[in-house]
Amino acid sequence: MKAFLLAAGRGKRLLPFTLDNPKPLIKIGGLSLIERNIEKLKKCKVDEVVINLHHFGEKIIDLLGDGSRFDIKISYSIEEKLLGTGGGILNSIHHFSDPFIVLSADTWTDFNLENLELKDNALAHMILIPNPANNPDGDVYFEENLVKEKGSGLKYTFSGLSILSPELFYDFKLEEKGLWQDILKPASNKNLVTGQIYEGKFENLNTLEDVERLDGLMDEE
Repeated sequence: MKAFLLAAGRGKRLLPFTLDNPKPLIKIGGLSLIERNIEKLKKCKVDEVVINLHHFGEKIIDLLGDGSRFDIKISYSIEEKLLGTGGGILNSIHHFSDPFIVLSADTWTDFNLENLELKDNALAHMILIPNPANNPDGDVYFEENLVKEKGSGLKYTFSGLSILSPELFYDFKLEEKGLWQDILKPASNKNLVTGQIYEGKFENLNTLEDVERLDGLMDEE
């Protein structure tokens, strides 16, 4: 299986670290987030990873190289201009002929990636989490195993973790796009996006305080 790691963002909320570093290089428990995620992907039998880069992307290339030290193939997609989460994947879609995992390189989770599965007749499967403090209103509705833009009941937050069919991207022109807003939402309106709720550990590190808190938890393990 292949995976796509989103690593092009500027990470402005993690200044001053990101003043001259890409956010995924911030270390938790002595190891960068992006290295932790690659090791996690390797454990679930991913053998090739594509990473999109923009902000100080050369530092990620210098650290990871071709992936040989992880026994995994790593390719890079350099964005001279940021293309967004959806556009970044679209720019690299030629690497994928089968469903692939998408994960933000600056997140940390204990979710078992081997549990990711694309359901029959679906084009995407999204991992949703209870709404964090920085997104109290949530992103999407979840009803009868389907992710919806509109609905009733509780809304949840899209974690950024998903498994996607390359078919999802075939009819789009390459330009800046959001993954949910521009790519997944139209498919969800056709009942082609499934999901599941994950209530375990899922950290999207948005502040230096978040980093310090998670670093302390890792030290306790």
